[in-house]
Amino acid sequence: MKFKQTAFSSIFEETIREWAAEIPERDNAAIFHIYAPYNRENIIELVNDARNTILRIAPDIPIIGCSATGEILEGQLHDDDIVVTLMIFEDPATHVEVFSTYAAPEEYDDYEFVKYARNLSGLKGIELLTACSYQRLEAAGNIYDKLPEEIVFFGGVAVGTSDHEQFVFANNHECSNTGSVFVFYVGPELYIQPHRIFGWKAIGYPMQVTRSDGDLVYEIDEKPAYDVYDHYLQIKNDSNFFYDALEFPFEVQVDEDTKYIRHAKSVNPDGSIVMSTNVPQGSYVRLTYGDPRRIIAHTKQTGLLVRDFAPQVVLIINCMGRKLFWGGKENIEISEVSKYMKITGFSALGEIVRYKGNTVLHNLSIVAIAMREGAAKAPLELNIEKCEKASGMPLAARLAIFINTITEELMEKNTQLGDMLYKASHDALTRLLNRGAMDRLIDEINEDKSTPVWHLIMFDIDNFKQINDQYGHSEGDKALKLVSEYLIQHICALPGVEAGRWGGEEFMILLHGYPDAQVYELAENIRKQISILSASVVPFTISIGTTKHQNGENLSDTINRVDALLYKAKNRW
Repeated sequence: MKFKQTAFSSIFEETIREWAAEIPERDNAAIFHIYAPYNRENIIELVNDARNTILRIAPDIPIIGCSATGEILEGQLHDDDIVVTLMIFEDPATHVEVFSTYAAPEEYDDYEFVKYARNLSGLKGIELLTACSYQRLEAAGNIYDKLPEEIVFFGGVAVGTSDHEQFVFANNHECSNTGSVFVFYVGPELYIQPHRIFGWKAIGYPMQVTRSDGDLVYEIDEKPAYDVYDHYLQIKNDSNFFYDALEFPFEVQVDEDTKYIRHAKSVNPDGSIVMSTNVPQGSYVRLTYGDPRRIIAHTKQTGLLVRDFAPQVVLIINCMGRKLFWGGKENIEISEVSKYMKITGFSALGEIVRYKGNTVLHNLSIVAIAMREGAAKAPLELNIEKCEKASGMPLAARLAIFINTITEELMEKNTQLGDMLYKASHDALTRLLNRGAMDRLIDEINEDKSTPVWHLIMFDIDNFKQINDQYGHSEGDKALKLVSEYLIQHICALPGVEAGRWGGEEFMILLHGYPDAQVYELAENIRKQISILSASVVPFTISIGTTKHQNGENLSDTINRVDALLYKAKNRW
């Protein structure tokens, strides 16, 4: 694979002619990428001039591109240059196919796209440059994930604002402000390796998104979302909010395997926050801190992986927000690596990569796609250590690490304490409250004068010793678990009701706020249901005693009375 790169300048046509002489005479043996600064004056006209030059000199070579906010040229991000790159595939079997969703929209269908991709023999990767909404992108991503996991899916979202619209383009088609462009990379000797670089460090405790709609987060922990930034960070809702909040984005955890970064853009009058992209309702979020040392450490780890892959070119899609975060030092992460390998790419509004079978739109990350043809040669030598030291670490970063370390230790201790408290208050076999916990609950409700009416239901399994003796203790344990599962699912779910294992085969239920008739009806229903359910284990019955606490009586008298009523019921057998 050969890689060429230049800026659009007065010698552009001469450069393209030199490049074209090296392109093999076969279909789709190369591809041009054009990255254009989104806010440059007359940018569409300039892009079209560059494309027309290419189409005139190399009419059979596909072209794709998009608007950006930083274009990589000679290992540095440039804000004002239109950068043009050429990838030439030397293996006769390697080629690309390009198409867009806007050139013939009536023919585009996501499912047909997947079907077509499946039929491409030797498909190794799919690149996507898009100007569509994130809602459209997410819906399509769920369909694209039906492709085999070994096919690398990656790309970026074009950059734009209300004053300068984002755009993508392919070949000789007009630029589109809403469409997408795809590239299929095909070849048995083509190898593609995807990477994600994050580096943001989570701080504080997880908080739940209790109300959201797409990219609009209304409530976190049932409070206005802006309270998080106001209360914990004292970030004000003013003209600097975007830049201040950019240093503290959210880490969003949707499930055990899926985490991504989202940053706040603005605050609405009702305290809701407009995020960079969607934040699902019900997900958990933690504030993160942009620790330069940690970010560079992640870059270093990725650099080592890329080095071992020995690529011929690396495509980097860097987030616009990440570029802003570095505040003039955005080249730290790529400048050293670019000295040892060929790098291309741009800063995007969002970075796309499929990870563990899921296509995710990221923010504040870098997606690095390493490519080569043929077997890997000797690993490249990278001076990553120099890159890491160049970043430095301000005092604020050290303080954030200190605070975060304390937070993580407290969270670990709280988890351990929670486990200890659970074990201290619950019966290990049945997962019900143990006798000590039930004693405390009964005592608390007896002391609470606002709850004058409460009842106890006490029951045990009839002839439990006979079950153990005849069938074994394992069957006895199954009987106890059957009772506890019923209580947990159907009785403890009732308001004002707690249940526990009183000891051995005895169980106690505490109820408050129920009339006598309803308590007795519930007790009878428990007796009948457990008798029916026990048929699936060893058939057994239970005996029940039910009583109401009398005003002014001792707590022990109430417990003794329900115990006596239980044994009175047993003696009827």
